[in-house]
Amino acid sequence: MGDSVVLTILFVTFLAIGVGIFGFGLHSLNMSKKAEHWPTVQGEILTSEFDVSPGEGSDTYRAKVSYRYSVLGTSFTGKKIAFGYSNSSSESFHREIFNALKVKTQVAVRYNPEKPEQAVLSFGINQSIKFLLLFGAIWTVFTLGMMAMFWTSYQGTSTLLQNMIIYS
Repeated sequence: MGDSVVLTILFVTFLAIGVGIFGFGLHSLNMSKKAEHWPTVQGEILTSEFDVSPGEGSDTYRAKVSYRYSVLGTSFTGKKIAFGYSNSSSESFHREIFNALKVKTQVAVRYNPEKPEQAVLSFGINQSIKFLLLFGAIWTVFTLGMMAMFWTSYQGTSTLLQNMIIYS
């Protein structure tokens, strides 16, 4: 394979990653805004754990919970704290969430009236959604910039020479 094919595959892959992260951020933002208007019911935290995932440079942290709630006599179990919520290296941020959501804590559960099995504990633009949107946008713009730089460098001298008069 030629260098240009390898670069094209690399750039398309990187572009897809950036667009995917940004798209997930937009989806999370949209769902979080919808959840603001969902009905609430009382629920109870069943399990709560502070998850630490070792990494090369630093560890990442996340609060993990499960909760029970009932809608019209049907019992459901949820695990989602908020749309977009994910692990990060900010231990204090996740530790604060974990400390607030201890087992047997009573919480308001927001559920989707069209799909009551879909529920969250919080709504709005949280830190994780902001990160997804910013990181996805920056990754995508950076990749597009690199693609433009490489594309212009592969143009060679043809335009330059075509617009030149050379007397022999």
